[in-house]
Amino acid sequence: MRSILIQDDVQLVEDRLKKFETNTGCELLLVVANSSDPYPAAPVRFGLVAAFLISFVFSLFYEFHHAWIWPVSIFVTALIMTWVGHFSWIKRFALSDWEIERETIEKAIECFHTLGTSKVSHKVTAMIMVSVLEKKIHVLVDEELKQKIQQSDLDTLVQLMKKSFKEGNMALGFVQSINSLEEKILSAYSGRVSSTHASELKDSIHFLT
Repeated sequence: MRSILIQDDVQLVEDRLKKFETNTGCELLLVVANSSDPYPAAPVRFGLVAAFLISFVFSLFYEFHHAWIWPVSIFVTALIMTWVGHFSWIKRFALSDWEIERETIEKAIECFHTLGTSKVSHKVTAMIMVSVLEKKIHVLVDEELKQKIQQSDLDTLVQLMKKSFKEGNMALGFVQSINSLEEKILSAYSGRVSSTHASELKDSIHFLT
């Protein structure tokens, strides 16, 4: 997982994270997950569809002289393609948009509560989560921040990150989104959100496999 961010980039982002928490008095979680779910059905779906298409195309150029060859060819090809479908870059093709949205938001909410809000005393927490397989980004804030920051502001952070990620610079995406979030929080609260020391959580990126 750390291969998607070189060590210098990790250090850059984590230094900015510490500065953010000092300036705002708010906890910020940075989470990078390999995927939000193992999607066990995805390789099977890919295998069945790929097997049918491959067998169909093959039948256009080769005449099956025996009726049993057609189902056997589909079965064998399906086994091979199901195995191929376990590779992440292939599995992505077998996922639907609604499935990605559901699983990534569920994972984001789970991480937000297990890694953040349940572990801090002042309950002022935000989280930026990237799910690499699905190429999905979620920004969550607690109830306190929801009263001050609009959803449109959080959507802006996502768009900032998406632009940098497409350019191959995940570190820049994190730094820009942290900068933007800090500006919005300081503006909404006219300063720090809490006088409590923010660093109750680990000031590093959470890499989830």
